[in-house]
Amino acid sequence: MRVSRIVLAIAALGAVFQSQVAAAQSCLTERELNGLVTFALPGLMDSTIRTCRPHLAPGGYFATQGPALLGRYAAGKDAAWPVARGALMKIGTDKDAQTMDMVRKLPDNALQPFAEAMIAEMVAGKVKADQCVAIERGARLLAPLPPENTAELITFIVSLVDKPKPGKKADLSLCPAKD
Repeated sequence: MRVSRIVLAIAALGAVFQSQVAAAQSCLTERELNGLVTFALPGLMDSTIRTCRPHLAPGGYFATQGPALLGRYAAGKDAAWPVARGALMKIGTDKDAQTMDMVRKLPDNALQPFAEAMIAEMVAGKVKADQCVAIERGARLLAPLPPENTAELITFIVSLVDKPKPGKKADLSLCPAKD
């Protein structure tokens, strides 16, 4: 099964700090990944909609329903920030200590917009014009779900897809699931 670039962009959220996740002691729990997804979705969707706008029908789903969809997802972003922030700090653990100490000391009102801008930039560079119709369709199909369910579904898919391949590391180091 091929996963859309938008899901892979979430899996690559660690690129916010342009680092690979450190070993198992820095693994992300599903709760932390879900916090990242919940926090990132509004920015990912906004960036995708803006990137795809020239390649989609002016009367299509993103053009007519995109702003309302963004509003629904943005409503949960602030509540997800504390968990997302903690996850981002874990992802950045392999940076040098001085850089991470500086990042940890940043107040939320400085770090949060930085994280959002990095997410938007990351997506804008990954979404290709020939993917826009499929991404718009996927968003339309997921739209009836509450944002919390969509975030959890994406978290579930990422946890299934982002497994280490022979000779390679996973994009994210996810903690083993607990029963």
